[in-house]
Amino acid sequence: MKSGINPFDSQEAKPYKNDPEILAMTNLVVSYQNNDINQFELILKQNRNNIMDDPFIREHIEDLLRNIRTQVLIKLIRPYTRIYIPFISKELNIDVSEVESLLVSCILDNTIHGRIDQVNQVLELDKKSVCAARYKLEGEVSCNPYIQPL
Repeated sequence: MKSGINPFDSQEAKPYKNDPEILAMTNLVVSYQNNDINQFELILKQNRNNIMDDPFIREHIEDLLRNIRTQVLIKLIRPYTRIYIPFISKELNIDVSEVESLLVSCILDNTIHGRIDQVNQVLELDKKSVCAARYKLEGEVSCNPYIQPL
C-alpha cells in the first residue's frame, strides 16, 4: 500500500492538490498507511459527505476500517500474554463485541495464536510455541512470538 510515488507531482494534478475533497482523501490514505486509527476516524467523521459520495470508497470503507483496526490491534497486544478486551475496546474506540469479532478473525486466520476468555473478557495468547529468538514482523522486532504478520 505504501508507495514512493506522489500522484500530485505531475503538472496536470498540481492544481487539484489542495482541493478539499482530494485533501480529505490524501489525509485518509496517510493516516491509513501510518496505522493512525484516531486520525483516520476523525477524517472520516469530518469529511463523511465528501468521502461517502464516492461509490468506490463507500463500498470499501468497512474493509479499510477493519484493516486499520486489525493492524492497530496487533501492535497493541504484541507485548502481552494476557490483555483485557475492554482495554482493547477503549484503545480502538469500538465496542467489545467488535473487538471480539476482530480477535476471532485474527485467531481463525492464524494471525494471533490465542484464545478468548469471554467470561473474564480476556485475550490469552498461547504459550505453547517456544521461540529462541524474537521474530521480525514487517521490519519491527516483536516482543511476542504468538502473533504472526498479516
